[in-house]
Amino acid sequence: MYHFSMSYFADAFLPIIECMRVTLFVTFASFASAFVLAILLAVIAMTKNRVIQAVLKVWLSLFRGTPLLAQLFLFCYGIFPYMPGINQLSLTTQAVLCLALSYSAYMSETIRGAILSVDKGQMEACITCGMTSIQGYIHVVLPQAFRLAVPSLMNNFIECFKGSSLCSMVGVVDMMLRAKMLANKTYRFIEVYLCVLILYWALNMIFVAVQKMIEHKANAIY
Repeated sequence: MYHFSMSYFADAFLPIIECMRVTLFVTFASFASAFVLAILLAVIAMTKNRVIQAVLKVWLSLFRGTPLLAQLFLFCYGIFPYMPGINQLSLTTQAVLCLALSYSAYMSETIRGAILSVDKGQMEACITCGMTSIQGYIHVVLPQAFRLAVPSLMNNFIECFKGSSLCSMVGVVDMMLRAKMLANKTYRFIEVYLCVLILYWALNMIFVAVQKMIEHKANAIY
């Protein structure tokens, strides 16, 4: 019969916490990259070119309709190693790129919807004042769209944080992989995985608190 060991449970925290910086790096780097790419995809999606829209629709469908784990295996083992420049990057960076591509597909729809929800008169007023379309988007439309998109974007961030744990399956030494290594070494699976679960939960609670603060400040501006 399995007996829970508090000593193994306590000892598991430090080795896993040492890999927290990798988990946080993957999360923040992939989300920031996905956010920039999502803005570009959202703007492209509003073009009237049918060919561009058709290609973009297939691109978004690919990443939104397939498992993230399958994407990680495909890109990190099947595509990136054969791409000049990218194949010189570390495995962690390659995983970040894959996550950015995946989550940008979701975030682009959020941003596109937020942009479309801004009154068209805002852009017309910018053009009337002598601003270009790009200036109108940067200075007027996107700031208002960002406020509307904050709740959904923060949810995307939390999903990105949780999804980062899948990077352990392609060899990124994050909290999840370190937990797996400890569990395989000590055979104390319950203690180790309970430890990593608590750490992910604690970080998630912090992110949720920050989310509420950002939403409050974004709404206060208007």
